[in-house]
Amino acid sequence: MTAQLTQQQQMQQLPTSDSRLSALETRVEGIVGTLQSVASAVTGLSDKLDRRGQTPWAVIWSAVGVGMTVLTVVGGLAFWPVTTGMSDLKAALLMMQERADKRVEALAKTQVTRDEHEVHWRMEERLYDFQRDRISRVEGRIEKRLDRLEADKFKTRD
Repeated sequence: MTAQLTQQQQMQQLPTSDSRLSALETRVEGIVGTLQSVASAVTGLSDKLDRRGQTPWAVIWSAVGVGMTVLTVVGGLAFWPVTTGMSDLKAALLMMQERADKRVEALAKTQVTRDEHEVHWRMEERLYDFQRDRISRVEGRIEKRLDRLEADKFKTRD
């Protein structure tokens, strides 16, 4: 008994596609009925026009107005899903943009800027220059010492 009650509650809670489909079919049938009545009215007007030699402009303009109204309603019904789809698409795009912005921010936090690299490179260049200068000074001292030793060696030989 409780399983049946639970199943009935679930069926009542969820709007099924069948109910939506039947509602849409009812609307379409209403539009078809309206179009048939407009078609019969136009047929009646054409019969009246054939019987009379005079042009009934009032009837023609009212028929044009009814036709425009029907076309406007049908156009609105056709355009409505497009607008809802566009709003759904905009919402999805905004979500994607927010995720992309968060990813870019995360990358920006972990990324080292070019200025920091240039500071590091300049510091390394200074260290290399210092080492080159030191090496050249040491070489100069060694050459002087070697020259003295060779000069002393040659003096003691002579």
